[in-house]
Amino acid sequence: MKERYFQAEFQDVYIELPRPALKSFIHKLLQAQFRISWRHEKKTVELVIRSREGQVMIPIQRLEENLTVIQLNELRICMEDLAILLEELITDTKGRAIVKTSTGGWIYVSCFDNGKIVSVMKIGGGEKAEMGSYRTLRNAPGTFDGVDPEVREYVMTAEIDYLLMELVEALEKDDPTEITRIKTKLSTLSKERERLKSSRKTILPRK
Repeated sequence: MKERYFQAEFQDVYIELPRPALKSFIHKLLQAQFRISWRHEKKTVELVIRSREGQVMIPIQRLEENLTVIQLNELRICMEDLAILLEELITDTKGRAIVKTSTGGWIYVSCFDNGKIVSVMKIGGGEKAEMGSYRTLRNAPGTFDGVDPEVREYVMTAEIDYLLMELVEALEKDDPTEITRIKTKLSTLSKERERLKSSRKTILPRK
């Protein structure tokens, strides 16, 4: 059986990591059964992450006693679970990055800004389906119509994940106004995504 191909490329990465966020990230890595170690340099500390699929080194700069920063021009990852955890870290810490993900077919390029996916591009087979700002698309009627359905579903799922994170924060703060607002947006997005999935199934060619 052929192994599933996966490759993620993170570019222009900037993540501010307060000590609790760094501890949480390390805990998630260990839960996912990655082996970790540290390499100490003069100005940075390298977090070495290993699994049977390979090894990745992430340099971490210490700005203050309780604040560290991950700042990278480029990082290639072949471990899908690690790529997912790193995307979650970017979202949780409101970081920025450009992430190119390939699974052997289409390539997805996602742009994160302040922790949110603001644009997605789908590339493959000599074709390119690009969409602009997610906020612009949602605010302008009809602008979603020409966007590739897979890209639309990808962005909706990312927005739902982000809203779920905001909902947890609102629940912890016991903010009823914010809780109601987020739940309304989640309900609307979930219904839109289900309609999109149903329409995609309807137009799939028969085998």
